[in-house]
Amino acid sequence: MADDIGKVIGAINGLMSDPLSGSKNKKVMKMNMELLNIAEQDLKAAKVLHENELYPQSIFYFQQSVEKANKSFALITYQVEEKDLLKEVGHETINIYQKSLQHQRKRYEQLKEKFNKIPELKKSKFFKDFDANRNLRQLDIILSEIYTIKKDKKELIYISQWEIRRILKEIESANKELEKAKKKISDFKITDRVWNKMKTEMLELYNSLSKYNPLQIEEAKNNFHSNDMKLLVERNIKSLIEPMNIIQLSISLYYLAVITLPHSSLTRYPQNNLTPVGIYTKKLPIVKMLPELIDIQVIVLKELKIQNNKFEEINEIH
Repeated sequence: MADDIGKVIGAINGLMSDPLSGSKNKKVMKMNMELLNIAEQDLKAAKVLHENELYPQSIFYFQQSVEKANKSFALITYQVEEKDLLKEVGHETINIYQKSLQHQRKRYEQLKEKFNKIPELKKSKFFKDFDANRNLRQLDIILSEIYTIKKDKKELIYISQWEIRRILKEIESANKELEKAKKKISDFKITDRVWNKMKTEMLELYNSLSKYNPLQIEEAKNNFHSNDMKLLVERNIKSLIEPMNIIQLSISLYYLAVITLPHSSLTRYPQNNLTPVGIYTKKLPIVKMLPELIDIQVIVLKELKIQNNKFEEINEIH
């Protein structure tokens, strides 16, 4: 199960899709903030209940905090609309990531069609490493892993302390790597040598595509010779930091969604000879590890508020 979870994380990217219309955005912002506020209250309840040894209730409220945080994240990143939160997501917030990966798969299918129609793209140096079929195979494997995690979610009730600690280390390691990558991007500057190479390769690509739309290609070539183009490319590269912040947040949210997957109803009702009081004791690994998991969720909610503020600023501009 731990390996299945890890495979999925490698594919969680490209989470920002097309924004919703302006009339819907105001409604989304209201729901998003409501979810965040309740998630904070649920987390406080989880901590107090755990301290008072009310373990089924503490795990339930922790699961609720994680669920609302993931739904808030889905609204911020335009992965779902408010009307779909109940129908398409429900209590299994891992569905958000499944939906995102399915969306990516469609995009790769569309890219594959375009590449087949324009063989010049395959020959260009810019796209020499792009392999749509390989990416589609990887996405199919990962979607299969999510299906397995959902199908075998009862196993997650008894997820070991070792596995939870491994997940926490995975989150920490991923955050460190992403911080390093963001620092490199932040400090990035295009040297004249690199810029000249980019121009040469790009102009070669333009020339090979000129037969499809000569006027548009000629305009693009002229723009590429502009003095401002180098600064624009540099700025676009630096803009990758924001999607990386989203990916960084998604890693913690995804792992927490998986860990809490089986606990939305089992914490409240007896099921198949399993009772909440009998399961959620001091010996259950997730109960032992809850204080550390709460610490992760505190960080997640703070970052979500930061992203929500950015979300509001963007909508005020538009």
